[in-house]
Amino acid sequence: MRLSVRDGSADTVHDFQFGCWTFIPLSDAWHTLAEDYHDLGLTCPMTPCFSAQDDPKDMLSLLDAFSSYGMRVILYDERITAGACTGMSESEYRAVFDRSLKQFGRHPAVYGYFVGDEPDGKDAPWYFTVARIQREMAPLLVPMLNVLPWFDWIGERIGSAAYAPYLDRAVREGRLCQIGTDCYTQMWEGDKGYEVYFNNLREMRDIAIRQKIHFCMTVLACGHYEYRTPSQDDFRWQISTAAALGASSIFWFYPAGYEPSDNYRQFPINTFGERTERYDWLSEENRLFSARFGKILPGLHCVRSEFTQKPYGGLGKFSPDNTLKRAEGVGEQNLLISKFTDDTGVVYRAVVNIEREKNTEAKLDFAPGIIPEKLEWRERWRVCREYTDPVGTRSCDKATVSMWLAPGQMELLRECSDS
Repeated sequence: MRLSVRDGSADTVHDFQFGCWTFIPLSDAWHTLAEDYHDLGLTCPMTPCFSAQDDPKDMLSLLDAFSSYGMRVILYDERITAGACTGMSESEYRAVFDRSLKQFGRHPAVYGYFVGDEPDGKDAPWYFTVARIQREMAPLLVPMLNVLPWFDWIGERIGSAAYAPYLDRAVREGRLCQIGTDCYTQMWEGDKGYEVYFNNLREMRDIAIRQKIHFCMTVLACGHYEYRTPSQDDFRWQISTAAALGASSIFWFYPAGYEPSDNYRQFPINTFGERTERYDWLSEENRLFSARFGKILPGLHCVRSEFTQKPYGGLGKFSPDNTLKRAEGVGEQNLLISKFTDDTGVVYRAVVNIEREKNTEAKLDFAPGIIPEKLEWRERWRVCREYTDPVGTRSCDKATVSMWLAPGQMELLRECSDS
């Protein structure tokens, strides 16, 4: 069961979360920041950075603003991050963390603290120690530790020949109740970055299964380096693919362009604090996903993910099982099909159109006796029927389920029995 601190328990399920990275100094935070983040569809963003010269009252005022919108936050207190506290003893760290807890940690908006980002192998033991101390001192809060994603060349940097042992070590030594990573290769041109992206998602899914924890995936909100600027379809695609591999929290990098640098560009909130066209796109996709899937998906367990055409990231090509006999995108367009179960054993199927620019008609055949239901608007389930519009249907082959999917669109089906 995945974590929540919403009701004071580490064992119950939270709603699907949307957050973001925020490297803005607290002194430069604009007065509508909490409102802008709320309207963007974020539910658990990172706060601006509190530093030693800041007045705690300013952070508390911002926390009040987040709370007024029903939001919770990852608190970024620069004084207690692993990087800032390198070289301290455990007792020294406990003292500085205790000070922050007394100042901010009891505020109802605080979901957890930012531990640090992407430690190298030599730094990892200290980062894990900081996460462990935070868990020990604040067991109802969630330490946010973001680890390096896996690339073929990353092993030497993290001090591990494979990713899985490194992730297991992070969870074990840090007593982590969630783990996260970031990957943006999906925003390279074409599909050349899919192998890395889906491999990281698969590894995160597997560590979440092994350790019975939650994982957070950071995906891309702005163009930079060799990554193209996301379209609205790209926003949808990133949400759907991460969720279909079992993520129950998505962080966006980087929705607010505080200071322009390198070739960072076209932020949802630009350098002048203005909402751009991309703000509306990202807001719509975040809120639509939350409204449709936000309450049910984090309570499900991803047990298998496959592609109907070209597989990526160590995931397989679709093979029938005892209830789902066929899955395909018309015209050989690629679908991602994930199998989920709930705590009672009911089977669910997430179906994602992997095409970035093309609509597709997805067709699925279920075994006799299986009645598929599709999750509609706001938690309503509807029995699926064959698509019957003679203009919209591309092939009348009597599929059990036939449905049109936009680029990156996900649908969730529930398998019911006719007995």
